[in-house]
Amino acid sequence: MRDLILVLFLFCAIYYSFKKPYLGVSAWIWVALTAPTVWVYGFSQHFRINLTIVLITIVSYIVVTKNKTFPFGSIGVFVLLFWLWTLLASIFNQVINVDDVWFNFNQFTKVLALYLFVTFTISKRIHVDTFIWAIVLAMSSYAAMEAVKFLMSGGGHKIVGRAGIIADRNDLAVAINMCIPFIAYLWNVTKHKKLKLGLVILIVLNVVSIIGTYSRGGFIGLSILGIAFWLQSNRKMLLLMFALMLLPVLYINAPADWKERQTTISTASSEDSSFIGRLWAWKVSTMIAIDNPITGGGFKAVTDPILWRVYGQLTPDFGPVYTKPMDINQRPKAAHNIYFQVLGDNGFIGLLIFLSLLFTAFFTNRKNLKLAKEHGEVWCEKLCSAISLSFVAYGITGLNVSLAYFELLYALMGIVLVIKFNMLYKGDADTLKLKNN
Repeated sequence: MRDLILVLFLFCAIYYSFKKPYLGVSAWIWVALTAPTVWVYGFSQHFRINLTIVLITIVSYIVVTKNKTFPFGSIGVFVLLFWLWTLLASIFNQVINVDDVWFNFNQFTKVLALYLFVTFTISKRIHVDTFIWAIVLAMSSYAAMEAVKFLMSGGGHKIVGRAGIIADRNDLAVAINMCIPFIAYLWNVTKHKKLKLGLVILIVLNVVSIIGTYSRGGFIGLSILGIAFWLQSNRKMLLLMFALMLLPVLYINAPADWKERQTTISTASSEDSSFIGRLWAWKVSTMIAIDNPITGGGFKAVTDPILWRVYGQLTPDFGPVYTKPMDINQRPKAAHNIYFQVLGDNGFIGLLIFLSLLFTAFFTNRKNLKLAKEHGEVWCEKLCSAISLSFVAYGITGLNVSLAYFELLYALMGIVLVIKFNMLYKGDADTLKLKNN
């Protein structure tokens, strides 16, 4: 049955993607975040759904789109520069299995292809809202489904991801944190009462799902996201009183093993083997970059068994934090930090480009927010605010995961660029033109 549903979805996606390229890009991000072939058990497991939709979208853009635009800007400069630097790092990689490096480079190139076609095909509010709905239906609906299982099992169900790059529970928690602001955005711009109620329930279940991942980084990110929402609210005192009454009740009724895991945050550096493994990975990533400061070690250099073993012997006294000696047979760990991940993969210059890209996207979005507010475009103001919160969630919870090349991040950067060039400006930078339909 699932296979038949997936086949039906594929035919519908092909038809509508060809008619309207922005629907193809929306289907593209939905498939990237959902990985529907993971959910089936029959013949459709071998379908190249994403590739099919991508090719149809490209053809549709070439054939259907008449007034083609190519927004670039400072975000585009840094995206291109970062891609070129990952190419250089891949050429001069330091790992044993070179095929893995080029595989990951190709995967990142596909991510940036999504970014490009977001900027090429989205130019109106309806395009943006459709794209946001695709993100929420992909990520937040899965989180809600898992939250229901978590509640029905009395906290016994451990929530993990199923889709490729976000299969790990920590990665999933980051993705959910990034999507929660967009549920709030859709609630703000939706007029249908039952749909608004459904979105409220969806937010609550997404919060529960982050708790159900048992991810400490995800919970910290959720807490910071909650504070950010509170700071933006016009009813701070009411929300504060509500939180002070509700949070103790929720904590008392939380599963015992969840509370035990969260209380290990303060002692993680000395007692938690998982966190010590992260410290080892951060140190190894840094040492790889010190020895290869220009290009780093290439994609996933920290997981290379030879590099891990060579640098792992030097970890105890390296850096400001002492860590116990590593077992020589210790299995390599992922970077578990977007900044150390880029540092080890692409060197200090690669990290500088990556940070410049993040800051440029964030402050461009803040400028968009200011312009939308000045001109009374409430929907755009709410959208830019949601994007800012999503960037903050990514930047903070990214301290705990290896998601430097995450599709959702670059798709949102594309939306920021679209808002700036296709929706806010017409002619000179002082003239506002928001396309509402």
